[in-house]
Amino acid sequence: MVVMKSAVLQPPGTPAMSAAVPSRAPAHPACAHCLALADDPRRREPHPCLALHNTAPLVSQSAAGVPFSMLSFRCRECGTAWRLYDRANELFVSWVPEHPLVR
Repeated sequence: MVVMKSAVLQPPGTPAMSAAVPSRAPAHPACAHCLALADDPRRREPHPCLALHNTAPLVSQSAAGVPFSMLSFRCRECGTAWRLYDRANELFVSWVPEHPLVR
């Protein structure tokens, strides 16, 4: 029997998530703002419902030595937690939900 594994693309420095680990957040539908952000995760501006968690970014580097910073946000409307990854000298950023979005 052949077992297929799908590749999961994650920003540098993010821990690998196991499919067997249950989500701590209750499953509730994401708001229209969060769904739009998920559809266009490379835009710079957060939607107005996102609240910044800590004002200081977490600065680290990938396994390849590429420096990046990460900020945490939470949606005031639906509660979805987001991580904003930004690399030095890069035009685009990467918005990553903490948990898979429920549509």
